[in-house]
Amino acid sequence: MIIGTIVNASGLPAAMLMAHSVKVQMPDVRVVVCLVEEKINTDQHHPDVDQIITAKVLSRCIGFQDYDRYIIKFNPLQYAAAMKGQLLKYLLEAYPEEQHIVYLDPEMYVMGPLTELEQMLLHYDVVLTPHHLEPSKPWDCSREIGTLQDGTFHGGLVAIRNTWEGNNFANWWLTIIAGEFEGQPKGIFTDQPYLNFAPAFFNTGILRHPGYNLAFWNLHESHRWLCRESGEYRLMGGVPIRCVNFSNFLGLLDYCLKTYVPDNTEYASLWNDYKGWLSSNGY
Repeated sequence: MIIGTIVNASGLPAAMLMAHSVKVQMPDVRVVVCLVEEKINTDQHHPDVDQIITAKVLSRCIGFQDYDRYIIKFNPLQYAAAMKGQLLKYLLEAYPEEQHIVYLDPEMYVMGPLTELEQMLLHYDVVLTPHHLEPSKPWDCSREIGTLQDGTFHGGLVAIRNTWEGNNFANWWLTIIAGEFEGQPKGIFTDQPYLNFAPAFFNTGILRHPGYNLAFWNLHESHRWLCRESGEYRLMGGVPIRCVNFSNFLGLLDYCLKTYVPDNTEYASLWNDYKGWLSSNGY
């Protein structure tokens, strides 16, 4: 398996922490970081990262035409989303011996081996994770309405198998995000709405394990209730946590913790632990 992520220089400590968490849980997995800035600080040492490459160089490697004209269409918050297809295509071409290619957001923290994800990649060429695994109450469907706009599946964890079908998916996602047509998805997460089509277009598996993609948008779900057993964080019923997305975009993680799960002290404790790890990592 090889894991790639995209980040700007200010978010590099989070990406390094993500890479470290990967190496702790899966030492043999390689990690590639795509930096959106055009220059890399060669004085910095990143022991848990196998390769750092700039977005411009990456685009040149895969023969992506007119990179500057393409990327100027996006604001800084959209930049990473705009490069995900290119990164997947690059990883497929640069590491042809790797059968499993995974994109993870830099704010992800891996807390266990991605066993279920790897098992699904034995049967599917694309694996996606939904934003939600439980419907909201009938009188509170605001989350579903927001998800309809942003996409059913989370673009922060996308896995593909190095097959003809997996390559087709990477090429399709790259092309459609870079499309010149009118009416592209609005907002920040321009990559995600297109993933709604993946189960129809490709051999796609939907990973419904609640221990993946634990984040502010789903922490209210009953199966995501956090506990601690023998010093380890787990979900209700002893379900293992595989990866947590610690995105605090617009302060939404802080808000959702206080508003929806104020009694879940373990979730707040885990969030504080992560901020401590990030601080020690130079953030």
